[in-house]
Amino acid sequence: MARLNNSLAPTGSGAIDKQEKFSVAIQGSTLQSMIKKATPDAQSAARLTGSLISLVASSTELQNCNPASIVAAALRGEGMGLMLGMGYYVVPYAGTASFQLGYKGLIQMAMAGGDVADMDCVEIRDGEYVGRDRRTKRPEFDFSIYATDEEAEKHPIIGYYAYVEKRDGFFRSEYMSIGAILDHAEQYSKTFDRSKYRQLISGDLSPDEAERLKKKSPWYSATETMMKKTVIRRLLNSGYVQLRAITNIETVLTQEDEEAKDAEALASFDVVNVDPSTGEIKEQSVQVNPSDTEGTVDGETSVEADQQSKKGRGRPKKDGGEPVAQDVAFEPVKEAVTIKPDDEEEVLGSFFA
Repeated sequence: MARLNNSLAPTGSGAIDKQEKFSVAIQGSTLQSMIKKATPDAQSAARLTGSLISLVASSTELQNCNPASIVAAALRGEGMGLMLGMGYYVVPYAGTASFQLGYKGLIQMAMAGGDVADMDCVEIRDGEYVGRDRRTKRPEFDFSIYATDEEAEKHPIIGYYAYVEKRDGFFRSEYMSIGAILDHAEQYSKTFDRSKYRQLISGDLSPDEAERLKKKSPWYSATETMMKKTVIRRLLNSGYVQLRAITNIETVLTQEDEEAKDAEALASFDVVNVDPSTGEIKEQSVQVNPSDTEGTVDGETSVEADQQSKKGRGRPKKDGGEPVAQDVAFEPVKEAVTIKPDDEEEVLGSFFA
């Protein structure tokens, strides 16, 4: 560890910047030893090293994280055979990097058991829900309503649909509306605030406020990924889906949940202004408006379906669950927001970080 510390020491007339510190640290003997022991060959070790250097270079928050925690988080994903940026993510929380399983990683783990033929989570566009079966009350979708994907993408997303098909023919699905998913986020994520989310996607926050909010939770910075992951987890937790890999999946998700609780607790603390030369907290003047001292404090619905519905415009076979009131509709276009107005329900949207 001493050699690692020496490699991070200031050189010349000034200290190395944060990104240079990480690129030096990860190529030091200590972290390289960790990486080489956890990867199958030198080529894999070099690939992961390069990927992490690029990742940290693009994230100011990760540059503030302990280099060892970044590598440790990545090695968890690599050890599961997942790919950085697809199967898993390295996310910063209060100066420490954490492992986060992506929805594609969840699917990959399920299919690795060998008993799953197909599994995915896809969006449901406005207009694709056509009602419910009169006998079974199962929701029905028409995926041929839009001739092409390009045409479909012009319409806002009203929910997400996950399904799994096993090799023995077993089929199960889960549908959740955007509103139901956000209800879930409010219930289980301490750092998610629906009113703040509404302000974020409507552009009511300043750039600095929006950036601070995104740092608090992936529900703000990677909304689509979290939504798809939520629906897949609901599908797997339904009690009807028995997979060979289910025990491993449950173990990873349980551990991730516990770590997320700890990370959210750290992220919820207010940031203090510290004098780097003395280590003392700088005093901040705060003015309180007496009128602001009084205030008020302001379920999750899903339905499974087992029938396979018709295919349309090249998308996989799907059926779904009963849609909840369409209080949320959004179009996940990178760096853009599409909002579908609704006179009776609240209007929300989504974004990509």
